[in-house]
Amino acid sequence: GKMNRELSSSALGLAAVAVFSAFYLLPFQTLGQRPALLFSYIFLVDLGLLALTLLDAKLVVVEALAGLAAFIFLGAWTGNYLNGQHLYTALAFYFVFALFHAATPLALQRLRKLILPWWCHAFPALALVLVLMPIFRLTELSILVWPFVLIVDLLALVLAVMAATLLPILAVLLLTLLALGAWLFHIPSELTGLATALFLLGGFAIFFLVAAGWACRRLLAAPGAATAHAPSLFGNIADPANLSVQLPALSATLPFLLLIMVTLRLPLANPSAVFGLALLLTVLLLGMTKIFSLDVLPAVGLVSVLALEYTWHFQHFDPARATVPLIWYLVFYAVFSVFPFIFRREFAGKTTPRATTALAGPLHFYLVYQLIRAAHPNGVLGLLPAAFALPSLIGLFVLLKRTPLDTPARNAQLALFGGAALFFITLIFPIQFDRQWITVGWALEGAALCWLFHRVPHSGLRVAGVGLLVVVFARLALNPAVLSYHPRAAAPIFNWYLYTYGIATVCLFAAARLLAPPRHLVFGRNSLPLLYTLGTVLAFLLVNIEIADYFSAPGAAALTFQFSGNFARDMSYSIAWGMFALLLLIVGIRKKTAPVRYASLGLLGVTVLKLFFHDLSQLDHQLYRIGAFIVVAVIAIVASFLYQRFLATVDKNNEAKATIPPTS
Repeated sequence: GKMNRELSSSALGLAAVAVFSAFYLLPFQTLGQRPALLFSYIFLVDLGLLALTLLDAKLVVVEALAGLAAFIFLGAWTGNYLNGQHLYTALAFYFVFALFHAATPLALQRLRKLILPWWCHAFPALALVLVLMPIFRLTELSILVWPFVLIVDLLALVLAVMAATLLPILAVLLLTLLALGAWLFHIPSELTGLATALFLLGGFAIFFLVAAGWACRRLLAAPGAATAHAPSLFGNIADPANLSVQLPALSATLPFLLLIMVTLRLPLANPSAVFGLALLLTVLLLGMTKIFSLDVLPAVGLVSVLALEYTWHFQHFDPARATVPLIWYLVFYAVFSVFPFIFRREFAGKTTPRATTALAGPLHFYLVYQLIRAAHPNGVLGLLPAAFALPSLIGLFVLLKRTPLDTPARNAQLALFGGAALFFITLIFPIQFDRQWITVGWALEGAALCWLFHRVPHSGLRVAGVGLLVVVFARLALNPAVLSYHPRAAAPIFNWYLYTYGIATVCLFAAARLLAPPRHLVFGRNSLPLLYTLGTVLAFLLVNIEIADYFSAPGAAALTFQFSGNFARDMSYSIAWGMFALLLLIVGIRKKTAPVRYASLGLLGVTVLKLFFHDLSQLDHQLYRIGAFIVVAVIAIVASFLYQRFLATVDKNNEAKATIPPTS
């Protein structure tokens, strides 16, 4: 009753006075140099408050606040008095306080069925914050600091499992790697101590990978832990299901960030030490993917490895010493390529591990290509993408033979490997050659992707194919630099314009045929008008380019379009436009496509206007004028005849439909 409240208040007052007296005595140098005495005094106060909490459950928050005050006191002492002489005493008391205040909330929860605030589980993390202070303060740090860090990490792991929360593991993971990063900054440019630092980094990384995977699996398997939605790597971290994926991903990624930091800071001419640790982490990460069924880890590992490889390559690569990094690049590529096929049954129906394998080749290709081009330049670099295409083709063949037809992820997997193989095959042209061959390669790849979509109906193939073809059109139609790729050749017509624009045009029309209904929708819109229009525009451009090239002087640096000063050239444009319009009209009539017919009539009208107001106004010779009129008149008459026949056929069909009696 009232007496109990008064006694509790008196006891709390005495405890508060005791804590404040400790802070009051802290500035005295004599006492500050005796950490065991000060820390024992604070610990006795903690024990007294724990006794009060056991007597009165309402005081449970007071115990947590006392722990927070104790760690503030430890931090204040560490900032003012810590040196090498007192380090081991400080570490021992850090651990005692961390253990005491980590175990107390669990004991109160189990014995008194109390609900404690979430920050009551933060004391192992606070102990690591205290460890960070000597790492930053002391120039020489004992190796025994790291066993203490490991013990605190284990304490946080046990606390997380018993309290059914993953946040303590996340906190100590971040703080442990921060401590390692701070220590790595102390490594001199002579690389003294690098081996020890990498050993510790690897050890802690392995510990957190295994511990995080085990804890996540254990907590999600607990009764009542099932969730209605799939875990998301980029979801809300407060959701335990999301955190069960995010925590292993962070455990795998953050060590790579430290390796990248080492690579940026230290002169690592030979990457074997860093890449060796990265390979160990990668193998462990892929093993955890199989054991714990965390499908996102291979993708996380691939991104992490690539970031490390690219960082080292752009920072330290020397063409004179290219053999070692080349071996490492190929080893990493091989590991990611082989992994899902070794455990084929486990990953038969999963897309993410297969996608990682399919993308490992294209993402590693640039590194290998740049390395070989810098260290071993030669005239057959086109063989490199051909060699990279082989693993993708082998993977595609294995999937076709081994994956059942009813597997939901089969089409996605086939699309990824098929797309990767086509990517390398089409790279052969632009790498072995240059300039226009890049565009030709893209055009062929776009058409090939549409063909592959015809066989493997995955929407990503269709989007990629159409997108590439649109880029090809923009490069040829909207890029003036194309016209100055090569000087004007001696032979007209049969030149590089013909095969470049011709192949691109054929690829656009072929893609349109391959994407015939019901495969024609891209993002819900019909892609056929776009592809046919772009192909027609490129064909029209090719006609005009060939005319301009024919009338250009041999050896001209760039192709230019001129519409005056040369009657033969002007009439060639007019006649070609008229013939093109007539061809469009024929196609529009046969396919019964109104926009094509209207386009042909519009082009024919422009041609007639050009003839009357431009060409004939500059013509002095009467015979040429008569000839020009005759040619254009013949084209117009033929077009008119065809259009009249078409309209008559349409009217007859409409009358026939009107006379058919309705069926009952």
